[in-house]
Amino acid sequence: MDKAIQNLLNLHLARGVQPSELVDNLFDSEYIDFSLKKKNSSLVLELSYVEELEECSQKIFMRYTYSAEKYLNRIEQKISSGKFSTQWCRNEEVTKAIAAIKNCLYQQGLSPESVNKILSTLPSDLVASVGDRLKLVA
Repeated sequence: MDKAIQNLLNLHLARGVQPSELVDNLFDSEYIDFSLKKKNSSLVLELSYVEELEECSQKIFMRYTYSAEKYLNRIEQKISSGKFSTQWCRNEEVTKAIAAIKNCLYQQGLSPESVNKILSTLPSDLVASVGDRLKLVA
């Protein structure tokens, strides 16, 4: 139970790698491109670099999406001309962490009503980030 709670707490408190830290990588020779855009209330940072392999090299594109509160919400990656795929998503990680806490509470013998009452004490921004996924199926 302590590990599940600590995991959720870490997600809630850690903002993730910040744009300024990523921009510092541009001084490394393998980094070749960088862009920053505002999209609605989000900030989207894209950068690319060349990865040298034994027989060839490939271009790697990274996309980092931030909330208006400066939390890293999503990391996506694309290799060469492929599609972007999600490497990490804050909402998915929060959902998993809350599910782990729910499972621990159920294993302790708590009723669905008690579990809901406990989950309702979570910080409002955590509850908002996962929305209906917190609700128990009756």
